[in-house]
Amino acid sequence: MKRIYRSRSNRVLAGVCGGLGEYFAIDPVLVRVGMVAMVFFGGGGLIAYLLAALIIPLAPKAGHPEESESAERTAPRPPETRETRTETMHRHIQLLGGLYLILSSLFLIGAVVAFFALAGGGWISGDETAITLLTTIASVVAGILVLIALPGMLCGWGLLRYRPWARTLGLVLGILNLINFPFGTALGVYTLWVMMQPETETLFVAPETG
Repeated sequence: MKRIYRSRSNRVLAGVCGGLGEYFAIDPVLVRVGMVAMVFFGGGGLIAYLLAALIIPLAPKAGHPEESESAERTAPRPPETRETRTETMHRHIQLLGGLYLILSSLFLIGAVVAFFALAGGGWISGDETAITLLTTIASVVAGILVLIALPGMLCGWGLLRYRPWARTLGLVLGILNLINFPFGTALGVYTLWVMMQPETETLFVAPETG
């Protein structure tokens, strides 16, 4: 059975698009264009890419792919320990923190673009009423986008530094994101799953003082 891998030879970042192109026998450039388009339409492409980079294995090294796959299937797997589960959650937390930082940055970029687009339209018109009205609207829209972005930015920063309060904030944002179907729902489910793991709770325990 043909398996899907991240490409070693046709890669820009993690080799996800190259691997998808090789698997479906299409030009990886088309896959990359589609992924970028999804990023700008709700951020789904970014979430999909990062999750795929985490889940899809890297292609075996050239030379003995069949032997590599056979060894992978037949080699006994070591029993999962608390240390390996904790290390796995480390990776999930780093990924989740990066997702919140990147998605929040998109909102901040949107705030800047919205402000200059609306306010600039007023200034271009030269009409004082239009300038005042559009600048006010631009400030309100940009302010709302900034307010939306700040909790996610703070959560991402806290998760990457394992601040105890970041886990609580992550749980709150995860619940709130569930209503933003489909991409917010996916992020919310992933957030709640990561934050509710016992190993995650251990990683975010505040150090004792005194």
